[in-house]
Amino acid sequence: MKRVVKNFSSYINGAWVQSEEIHSIYNPANLKEHIQDICLATSSDAKNAVLAARNASEIWSNTETLKRISKLHQIMNDLENQRNEVAEIITLENGKTILEAKGEVDAAISEGNYQLEYLKNNLIEFEGSNKLLYRPLGVALLITPWNFPLSTVIRKMIPALACGNTIVLKPSEYSSLTSLFIFEILDNNELPKGSVNLVLGPGNTLSDALINTDEVDIVSFTGSTATGESIQKKISHSNVRYQAEMGGANALVVWDDANIEMAVSATIASGYACAGQWCTGISKLIIHESVYKNCIDILKKSVENIQVGNGLDQKTAMGPLCNKPQLNKMIDFVNRAADQGAEILTGGSQLFDKSKNGYFFQPTLLSNMSLDMEVSSEEIFGPIINVFKTNDINQAIKYANLGKYGLSFSVYTSSESTADHFISNVNASICHVNMPTPYREVSMPFTGWKLSGKGIPESGRFARDAFTKPKVVYRTAN
Repeated sequence: MKRVVKNFSSYINGAWVQSEEIHSIYNPANLKEHIQDICLATSSDAKNAVLAARNASEIWSNTETLKRISKLHQIMNDLENQRNEVAEIITLENGKTILEAKGEVDAAISEGNYQLEYLKNNLIEFEGSNKLLYRPLGVALLITPWNFPLSTVIRKMIPALACGNTIVLKPSEYSSLTSLFIFEILDNNELPKGSVNLVLGPGNTLSDALINTDEVDIVSFTGSTATGESIQKKISHSNVRYQAEMGGANALVVWDDANIEMAVSATIASGYACAGQWCTGISKLIIHESVYKNCIDILKKSVENIQVGNGLDQKTAMGPLCNKPQLNKMIDFVNRAADQGAEILTGGSQLFDKSKNGYFFQPTLLSNMSLDMEVSSEEIFGPIINVFKTNDINQAIKYANLGKYGLSFSVYTSSESTADHFISNVNASICHVNMPTPYREVSMPFTGWKLSGKGIPESGRFARDAFTKPKVVYRTAN
């Protein structure tokens, strides 16, 4: 297959920096299909990237805000003009369907442009003769996951740069091609040398070199809670700001007065889109016992009709898992759940396709779940939904709050008071009434409670607050 990006190495101080260690990328929907090789950065490369960002900090931060915004608008325009190309890259390396990939591109463009328009007018505020300036922090280390390889980069990178920070991006090794595509656009737009840097490779070999608390001013991380907590420990004795969006074990409630068809559609969208590999998707489905049988009958048929296959096939509704560790995790989860007393309503196994040999797993429903099962509160991050049954609203809330996460939640009901009771008592930061759990708007904060998030939230006006420090200027009135 032809190369999907022109370059294949880290980008440091305005140049593509090659190395000896090579990582081969294969299509998760067809492991016989080699996509491209990339060079993995060394610890020395990582250190050089951070120093390059530090050296460029003064030049970029002193660039007039409107000039920075204009340059970044051009970058977003270039990305939009290549929407189909980047969507195909996302599908090839991540596995999600091409429709999902295009949706990710569109969401990233929308969020990037929102931030630019907001920051154009909101880095200076006036109150009488007094002035409040939002000044850049300096160097921003951005660590992003593989499940949304474009939107999480844009969500962090655009406001960080617009506020006047320089950046070092360390994407997941499973999503390097999307980041390379972004940096080819950045390179073509000739930003000041060192203002944007890309370091490719696994975090466990690069983190010590990247997390230089003498040179980095903010770490913005999206990924697993275990990794996020490890990073927090590394910087805990420094003044480095920390922002983290981490795990989720989210719930969707179907109450006795719910529109069942709508609730089932939302369950499919929340649980199986992107093969369940998104932090705001659901792993817990809580159904009122009076509608349980009807809901499960409709849901089971819908789940079994999900077409699993190559994301580039227009008929595919769910692609493969992104990588082998993800596949192994799903197999292990189902085995442990069954050992603890769960019943497999449908799915539960790897899907084999000799012609494609990919990381396919059946969309899965597990029932007979209880509070005392270890697996009931875990983040699954795959196409598996744990189903709970109850007729007690407080018990339903206990199921929803079970575990260490507090990210997204949805309740399906026609009663405003019932919805309000759930929203008031569920420990989740992003709540929905009669809507799928992943729904969000770019003007609102993207945040997590409990171990789902740390620090200043992402998105909306909070992006400015995360990547700046306030300077107050008092003047006597004339």
